[in-house]
Amino acid sequence: MTAVMPEAPRKIVHLDADAFFASVEQVLDPSLRGKAIAVGGLDRGIVCSASYEARRMGVRTPMPTAMARRICPELIMIPGRHGLYGEFSQRMFEIIYDFTPEIERCSIDEGYFDLSGRKEPVEELAGAIRDRIRATLQLPVSFGIGTNKLVTQIASKLHKPESFCVVPPGSEAMFLYPLSNRWLPGVGEKTGQALDHLGLFKVYHILRAPLELLERAVGSYARELQQYAAGIDDRPVVSAVEEPKSYGQQRTFLNDLSDVDEVELRLKQMLDQLMVKIRSDGKFVKTLTIRVRYPGMEEAQGSESLHEASCVAPDFYPLLKTLLSRVWVKPLPLRMAGVKLSNVCPSSCIEMNLPLFSEAPGSRESRIRLATAVDLLHQNMGEEAILPARDLIRKKEKRED
Repeated sequence: MTAVMPEAPRKIVHLDADAFFASVEQVLDPSLRGKAIAVGGLDRGIVCSASYEARRMGVRTPMPTAMARRICPELIMIPGRHGLYGEFSQRMFEIIYDFTPEIERCSIDEGYFDLSGRKEPVEELAGAIRDRIRATLQLPVSFGIGTNKLVTQIASKLHKPESFCVVPPGSEAMFLYPLSNRWLPGVGEKTGQALDHLGLFKVYHILRAPLELLERAVGSYARELQQYAAGIDDRPVVSAVEEPKSYGQQRTFLNDLSDVDEVELRLKQMLDQLMVKIRSDGKFVKTLTIRVRYPGMEEAQGSESLHEASCVAPDFYPLLKTLLSRVWVKPLPLRMAGVKLSNVCPSSCIEMNLPLFSEAPGSRESRIRLATAVDLLHQNMGEEAILPARDLIRKKEKRED
């Protein structure tokens, strides 16, 4: 008789950025840190996001701006810059993609991700993600860690801001017991009042209630609600499969860099790595964007496009050099630099003829075939099987140092 091994608990994490819009504004303008600020309409609108300093004064969302100003006279109102918040959100989720592709984005500042495929302890992985978000974006983020979506979402919100709450496997019900019935899915204010009227104020009241009693408040939802009260939730993390609109990579340097050649080298290495993914996806790209960040968090960026889309990094090197000189204009070192490749199109849209040996030397077709062959070598023999001359020179210089 073959023993059946018990299934390993899932490793689910819920991320919830704290006061996201307001926090982004405080990152971009450090003088706003520690102050009561809110993002929204300046006069007749509503508060879309309030810093925790403002919340301590009673400011809430979606409070009318006029009321917020009366409650907190020192409140600093900032008009929303939603395109910018979208960029920060994208960069935040790109960090998570380095750890797992199984991500379910619930909103601009919130989502689940499944780390069950990783061998490392989930707390260690979630901590590494949190640390990278802090180092790269300087955003406060709360994490809930557990075996299912229900407990992780609640855990991330229970002790904000910057909470890191772990619900160990097997303790889900105990974690939920003392909480208000309003924490459970499907229980809003109206349903909560109906449950209160029956004396079912807490999660443990719902778990212990006779099903017939619970049905008086929530009808046919009673059985499912009781499952949630027991901490049972089998809902999967559902990843949205989308065609990439761009490919990007950025690096925050260990020490601020002043050497132009060194920064250019780092950017070329990022470009090389992105092109491997682009070729693997069967895509071509046309537009290169370079972004740099100074020590004071001020950023600059610029974009240029090729006449023809490409999937070979050296085609973009001249643009990279030009763009770097255009965006790095201040006499300051750089804390971060990054590249983004956009205007993505599938290879089927590119007119090419790729017979085995007929390409003219130096033609686009021959460059693509050479790059693809190098990808195959790296895949089969390791990343150092063949290296660009610049990397070999750099390795030699390091050895001599």
